[in-house]
Amino acid sequence: MQRRVALDKLPLNWLMPALFFLVGLVYLYAAPNFEASDTVQHVGMIKWIADRGGLPVQSGGHDELYGQEASQPPLYYLMMAALWNAFDTSDFNERYLPSPFTVIGDPSGRGNRNLVIYKQPYPPDLKGSSLALYAIRLLSLGMGAVTVWAVCQSARVLLPGDAGFALLAGALTAFNPQFLFISASVSNDTLVNMMAALITWRMLVMLRDGFDTRRDFALALLIALASLSKLSGLVLGAFAALAALWLLFRTGDRRGFLQFAGMTLFAWLIIALWWYVRNLALYAELTGASTMLDYFGRRSISLGQLIAEEFEGLRVSYWAVFGAFNIVVDELFYHLMDALSAIGALGLVVFLAKTVWVDSPQRHREHREYVLVAVAVLALLLALGGGALIVWSLQTWASTGRLLFPYITSASLLLALGLGALRIPKALIIAPLFAFSLYAPFAYIIPNYDHPAAVERLPVSAVRADVVWGDLRLSAYEIPALQAWRAGDEIPLAFYWRAEAQSPLAYALTLSLVDEAGDVISSIETWPGWGTMPHPWMTLHTDYRDDYIIDVPAEAGEGELALEIRWTVFPDGPDLSAKMETGEELAALSLALGRVAEN
Repeated sequence: MQRRVALDKLPLNWLMPALFFLVGLVYLYAAPNFEASDTVQHVGMIKWIADRGGLPVQSGGHDELYGQEASQPPLYYLMMAALWNAFDTSDFNERYLPSPFTVIGDPSGRGNRNLVIYKQPYPPDLKGSSLALYAIRLLSLGMGAVTVWAVCQSARVLLPGDAGFALLAGALTAFNPQFLFISASVSNDTLVNMMAALITWRMLVMLRDGFDTRRDFALALLIALASLSKLSGLVLGAFAALAALWLLFRTGDRRGFLQFAGMTLFAWLIIALWWYVRNLALYAELTGASTMLDYFGRRSISLGQLIAEEFEGLRVSYWAVFGAFNIVVDELFYHLMDALSAIGALGLVVFLAKTVWVDSPQRHREHREYVLVAVAVLALLLALGGGALIVWSLQTWASTGRLLFPYITSASLLLALGLGALRIPKALIIAPLFAFSLYAPFAYIIPNYDHPAAVERLPVSAVRADVVWGDLRLSAYEIPALQAWRAGDEIPLAFYWRAEAQSPLAYALTLSLVDEAGDVISSIETWPGWGTMPHPWMTLHTDYRDDYIIDVPAEAGEGELALEIRWTVFPDGPDLSAKMETGEELAALSLALGRVAEN
């Protein structure tokens, strides 16, 4: 009893949103401006609107920065374009420097994960267009905090006497690392997630209390705004219609139903109709989605293939896949989340069984009936959202967990109900989830974007080299002792580079494993720091440690194995010769690694 009283006294109206916002600031710091899914295209939309004062038209030309996002409903971009114009963004082209080496959508690699190169990733450079983007991201993070607040409010509507339930449901949203990462990015997801959470909350209130003029107007306004935020907002409109129909059936309040329907239609006509009419005029379709698919690629895949090939990515990316879908966390975390979800699903069955079959006093039966209806509605919303994602994924690549976040209120509430029914201590879930959400930016995000470290002196373990390519010097290196390698082995490498002059040209680094016949069997092409730091950005006459791991491929045959180091003037320049300390010039520096032995 004392524990419940203590929880009841917690200021849940602001506690979970505030904690979310504070942790979100860490993600805001950790992930540079362009490094979340489709952020470049979202920024392109904002910039186009800010520069030209109008919306772009979807076309087959793929050279515009906004790309496929031209088909998106524009509310988020219109809001953020106004904020963008409050800053001096004339330096945008100097800051948006795409990396040619990025590996997108493949988390198995060890580097080249940054979409853009940043002269100053940490601490962030808060000037010009960079500052504008951080301001936009801060506002987006605020939308995420409102989403968490709405989840907590929904929980309090569903089980008003259980503060711990609201705390758990809020934590399952607030400390989801993927939700934090997306909320701290430039993405229209943040706006539709907020609208969806608010709509779900107000729908639960409507289901409990019936139709009401003031509440109906607020809900109608939210539905119209959601449909102008992202196409998933249309799912929320359908969900609201079904809930209102059920309420009409239960209460017989025809006047209230017609009032709600009329308000919703009126709000939609005033707020959102113009954009759908524009689509009809431009593309002869309401949403522009089919036109986008025509220009940016359709696919044909069966439902069985989709589940077999892409469910894994959808599953893990609901919880934690960062960057351009190319940074994952330790597998243990995903297994723990799988277990948590399975336990929660089992617990939800237990909760429903108790609610249906355990007798309760007369005064509680009305609320029990409401809870059962609310659970059914939440499950239906999640099913509608999941079904819409499946239909979309069958047409184009879209199997990513962030697209389920408009329905995160349903997912968090249902999961929290299940976990609560099994009487699992809430602190046992909340505390580790909070700790991991705070740990993830430092362990997984920052290392993929930070520049290589400058060193004051070379370590004793390093082999002095003094080899020069143009104005770049290899001061020393560390490689394993000569040994027998087998396919699948990982070879750690470390180099110490030094810029001797301020070059206007960036050199591309190629590291190659070469077999006994002189054939390249594995290769890495990058810039120093695994693609994060072109050498002209190095401080002159300073050594930088640059670490790599290169795998011995399965096709490696028996025989001698060597590492070749080459530098090329990027992007189309000549190969640079390696000038040795003796004055000898070589096409590449070759370092012996030992032999490949038979497995």
